[in-house]
Amino acid sequence: MNSMIWGVVFALAAQDGKSPQEEALRRIAADVPKHLKAADADGNGTLSLAEFRVFAPGFQKAAESLLNEIDPTIAQKKEAKNLKKYDASADGKLDEGEKKAMDESLQKKSIKDFDWDGDGKLDEKEKQALQWAAEGRQTGAFRKADADGNGQLTADEITAALSALTGIKVKKAK
Repeated sequence: MNSMIWGVVFALAAQDGKSPQEEALRRIAADVPKHLKAADADGNGTLSLAEFRVFAPGFQKAAESLLNEIDPTIAQKKEAKNLKKYDASADGKLDEGEKKAMDESLQKKSIKDFDWDGDGKLDEKEKQALQWAAEGRQTGAFRKADADGNGQLTADEITAALSALTGIKVKKAK
């Protein structure tokens, strides 16, 4: 899983008991075979690293969507936090200027480790470094989940990685 997926998974694991996050994790784990099949270009029932790179963004979107469906307050809390931080006019909503300021701030935050010249933008070398770092995180997550080390991820390995990461036991994929 790439770092974004792990972020969603950490959010899923943030609560105890029969929380919305636990329910979302259980449901997304049950959908692992469907997502794996969609990304399995060679049809062998497993994911290579290249296939995993296709799998990860779709799986992340599905996990975020499911979590928001089960517990809409998570998205609402994020919106409220952004409103509090970026509503300079204190009118309870973000106007176009405030939205632009928020987007710029979030963009700067997301690239700050790779904006070596500090100009707030990424040149080609900085973009390449960012891409390599993202690929490295994906490769690391892939290797960590690949329990048998054969270079292919099964639905069971993905489910086991989700379970190990969150501490929430989920049923093996069918």
